[in-house]
Amino acid sequence: MKALNLKIKDEYFDRIVSFLELLPKNSIVIEKDSKQQKLDEIKQTIIKSKKDVEDGKIKIVRKIP
Repeated sequence: MKALNLKIKDEYFDRIVSFLELLPKNSIVIEKDSKQQKLDEIKQTIIKSKKDVEDGKIKIVRKIP
């Protein structure tokens, strides 16, 4: 597999990503940059912690990794 970095104008970004998602899953890999990936991990952790509090599993969220 070869790597290709693209810089795409904002107005075309959604169209390009939609096209890439149409290709077979094993033919292309879309990677997020490390900052975005870390933000997504933190977001998921916060969502999970909020759900745990709502479900009564924990009472206080003390630390976000």
